[in-house]
Amino acid sequence: MPTLDHATFIRRLKGKSIDTQRLQSAYPALNLRSMGGNGVINGTTPSLERLWEIIDSYDHDGNVNTISDQAALGIAEWLFDNTASPMVPEGEAIDWRKLAELGDRSISDNSSAHKTAIENTGVGLYYGDHSPFHDSILRGDHRALKAQIDAMSLGNWRLEGFEPGAVVMEDASGRTERVRESSCIGWVIENVKAAYEGAGLSARFAEISSRVKEADLRGTVLCEELQKDGWTAVFYCPRPADDLATAGEREKLGALNMAKAGARVWKSPVAGSTGIRCDAVVTGYREVQPDDLTETLLEKLEKVPFFVGVANGGIHTFVGHRGSVCDFHWTAQPDDMDAMTENPVRQWKWDTGLYMVPPGYWS
Repeated sequence: MPTLDHATFIRRLKGKSIDTQRLQSAYPALNLRSMGGNGVINGTTPSLERLWEIIDSYDHDGNVNTISDQAALGIAEWLFDNTASPMVPEGEAIDWRKLAELGDRSISDNSSAHKTAIENTGVGLYYGDHSPFHDSILRGDHRALKAQIDAMSLGNWRLEGFEPGAVVMEDASGRTERVRESSCIGWVIENVKAAYEGAGLSARFAEISSRVKEADLRGTVLCEELQKDGWTAVFYCPRPADDLATAGEREKLGALNMAKAGARVWKSPVAGSTGIRCDAVVTGYREVQPDDLTETLLEKLEKVPFFVGVANGGIHTFVGHRGSVCDFHWTAQPDDMDAMTENPVRQWKWDTGLYMVPPGYWS
């Protein structure tokens, strides 16, 4: 059962203005008489402490520092979803075009640097967190690591040491290089970070990163955060609905139907998750000729410089640029040239998912 702790509640609402009338309309039985504030609850610690006590009265877990009953969680989720100030600061001109271009460049540069390192030294810049190399790290098997590095680099690198999430190698001249742990979500976060920070949104990225970590690195929660910033959620389903129905793919068909209705999909089992509201749907283009509308949507998607996505409810997470999906494979060894692979969106193998498109690229 999901729980929400007191500290997270305070942190996520601190500094935000809460419209008392809207909250009361959503939850008429909620007793807000003690809050005062002339229709607005300011996000000060004392105000939020009082609000927490009110909400906790609807909870019966016996712990004043957590809430877990659905009634109480529902109120908190409503607050997170409806009362927070805009995630991107008001009054600031955000250069989304710059952000998208930086995301595009980050994918290309990071992928190229990994492959170039392999060509030059035999060892790239990344290894997957489900690779044999990573298994050796977890076991503390330095002999196996040394043997792998020696074989990959033909003796040009040796194991020098460890850093959080990385292995340090050294060559005969004393030059060091780091091979970093990554994963599908790790790869995505790295490129989103480059885009946001390069566009001057470091503080907002820190909030996004913290929220995703709190949610056990769920890609769907990342999509929720991007949607708060104005990103468009494009639901994709290459297979036609009748194909899913014939094959008995009820879960995928259900998600497609919800997306077509403009509903929220794939709410995560973590406090504050609301799911992602689907703004557009592109479907019916695998092994069939897409109709005119679908073709128009695909062409629009292929022009987007940078996007973020999830597949099949968040099982997999990826980034993409200019019509290609770029995903990281968590079993990749440091010498794997295909640690990151690119596939055209029209041939992307996953049956359902979301493409999150930055503001200004979908109208």
